[in-house]
Formats: sequence, structure tokens, C-alpha cells
Amino acid sequence: MQLDWTTFLLQIVNFVVLVWLLKRFLYRPVMDVIARRREGIEKALSDAREAEAHAESLRQDYERKLAEQDRAHAVEMSRLGDEIATERVRRMAKLEAELACERERHAALADKQVTEAARKAGDEAREAALGFVSRLLGRLSGPELDRRLVDMFVADLADLAADQLAALREAAGAPDASLQLSLARPLAAADQSRLEAALAATLGRELPLSVTLDESLKAGLRVGIGPWLLAADLADELAFFRSGARRGC
Repeated sequence: MQLDWTTFLLQIVNFVVLVWLLKRFLYRPVMDVIARRREGIEKALSDAREAEAHAESLRQDYERKLAEQDRAHAVEMSRLGDEIATERVRRMAKLEAELACERERHAALADKQVTEAARKAGDEAREAALGFVSRLLGRLSGPELDRRLVDMFVADLADLAADQLAALREAAGAPDASLQLSLARPLAAADQSRLEAALAATLGRELPLSVTLDESLKAGLRVGIGPWLLAADLADELAFFRSGARRGC
């Protein structure tokens, strides 16, 4: 078998041309496609890693915020619990104070009621005693008692304080000054004369005298001169005793 070198060379040339053509028009495009696919895959992997990192960051941030919220919620619940406890203590203290005030008020009211009842009972007892004394003195009143009251009045005139005596004499010095004598019953002539003489000596001058009868006096007399009133009668003495006893309570 003989080797045809021409054919062999032509086949080699054909093979080289085929390899060049394949490399030129098939291998490079395929490699370019493979390179682009690799770049796309790498970019997708990079994007996936970035997305995964971003998701991990979001997850960590969410967990951090959730933990902060839990801590803030715990702090708020603790603060709320403290406020509730403080408010409860404050309200209990206020309630205790109100109850104490109410107890004190009830105690004061009870004391006031007891005091008022005792005062009322005392007033009733004094009224009864004064009624009895008034009735008794009314039965005992007469010329002898009137005479004794005149004696008491004359003695009181002699014991007047200097300022009172000066005020009475000033009233008696008025141009239109006069005496108004009120009696429970007419006096004996000697007793009335003694009374007028004592008044003239006390006032430093004699004044016109008008006499009226007043049964409410029970016994005794009243003498008015200007704005002043002098008295020695059972009605005033009993009234003074009643009012004085009440003020003493």
C-alpha cells in the first residue's frame, strides 16, 4: 500500500482549517456563553449571599428590637406595678385619714350631744328652780320685802364707783333731766322719801320724779336717768342669775 503524501497533506490542511473554523466559530462563542453563564451564576450567588446577609441583618435587628421591646415592656410593667402599689398605699392612707376624721367627727358629735343634753338638763333644772324661787318670792313679796330692797338700793348708791357716779351726775346735769321710777307696788311714804333723798344726794341735785307701777318686777324698783338704769328688783336678779348660769356652762 503506497502513501499518497499529497492527499495526506491535504487532509492535514483540512484538519487544521477545520480546527481553526471550529475554534473561530464554535469554541469561542461557546466559551463566551459559558463565561457569561458563569458570571451570571456568580452574580446570582453574590446577590443571594447579599440577600442572605441582608436577611440575617434584618433578623438580628428584629431580634434586637424584640429584645429591647421585651426589656422596655418589663421596665414599664415594673414601673406600673410600683405606681399601682404607691397609689394603693396613698389611697389606703387617705381612706384611713378619712375614717379617722369621720370617727373624730362622730365622737365630737356624740360629745356635743352629751354636752347639749347635760346643758339642756341643767337649764331645765335651773328653770324649774328659778320658777320655784320666783313663785316663792312672789308669795313672800310685800311691804317688808320692798323695804329691804329699798335699803339694798340705797346701800348700792353709796357704794357706786367714782366713774359711775360721775356718769350719773353728768346725766343728771342735763337741762331736761328727770327720774323715772318703776315699782312693783306703791312704796310706803317713808321708804319713798328715803329713796328720793338718797337719789338727790347721789346725783347732787333733786330731779323731777315720775312713778309707774310694773307688776313684772315682782318686788323692788328701777330708776331710769337718761341712758342709765339703776335697779333693785327680783325680776332683774332672777334674770341675771339665769343668764349668768348659762354663760358659766
